[in-house]
Amino acid sequence: MKTITLTWLKKHNACKEAVAAFKKSGKIDLFEILNTLIESNEREKLEWANWLIVRVMNKKQKVQYAIFAAELVIDIFEKEYPKDNRPRKAIEAAKKYLKRQSIKNRNAAHAAHAAAFAAYADADAAAYAAAYAAFAAFAA
Repeated sequence: MKTITLTWLKKHNACKEAVAAFKKSGKIDLFEILNTLIESNEREKLEWANWLIVRVMNKKQKVQYAIFAAELVIDIFEKEYPKDNRPRKAIEAAKKYLKRQSIKNRNAAHAAHAAAFAAYADADAAAYAAAYAAFAAFAA
């Protein structure tokens, strides 16, 4: 059981609102906290759940999680921008980096990250989330 404390939240720079909600809830078990946040189905609390999830992951898990999220929405970007493969390449580079964490693969992932960020900057509202998720696939 992973215990969440006020000290842990402050160490990880939790926002004031989340800290206040944590104090009020009295819950300390990670899974109990996550369950409560997710079941609320409120956007802010879902964001808090995501924030908490990635704070307890190791590097590999964070990259896997980002790849998963990016792959869920990459179709949105590709439908809007069928000729722009930068977000897809960022996802592929992150996968390659996971398989073999070499300097060469890290540098390729950095280049893909920059390209995905450029796609994110160029994207309209419909493709924004997909480009940003691909950007996150490396950034994690």
